[in-house]
This record gives sequence, structure tokens and C-alpha cells, in this order.
Amino acid sequence: LFWFFDQANAEMLIKVIDGCQVPGLNAYWVFYAATTNVDFTLRVTDTHTGIVKEYKNLLGQIAPPVQDTSTFQTCGQ
Repeated sequence: LFWFFDQANAEMLIKVIDGCQVPGLNAYWVFYAATTNVDFTLRVTDTHTGIVKEYKNLLGQIAPPVQDTSTFQTCGQ
């Protein structure tokens, strides 16, 4: 869980899942849900390859949930 202004107010849940064994979805996945309308950039780095994926939300927009099942297609590398 992450917070932006007050640690008593969690605003984002992020999880990265190893989907390398899922047929047809051979990748690491990023899921997140944010309960905010602030401007933010979420950067997730594959620590094995150094590949970075960015997700953004603009100020005033309600952050949509993300279910990215093809974030890092680096299984077995």
C-alpha cells in the first residue's frame, strides 16, 4: 500500500505477479488500483533486465485500475 500525503490514508495498492507459468500469458504482470485523483507516475522496473514500464495519472482524473498481464515479457531470459 502507498500513500501520498498522510500514511494513515493509503491511496494505492500495487502488486507484481510472476505469470511466467501461465500458458499464453508468459510474462510478469502489474496490477494496481488507486483511490485518488492526484497527478502521479508509477514506474516499475524489471530488476533482471532493467526494462522500465510507466503508468501515469493526470491531476483531476480519477485513476483507473490497471491489470497489465504483459508488462514484462522477459520470462526465461
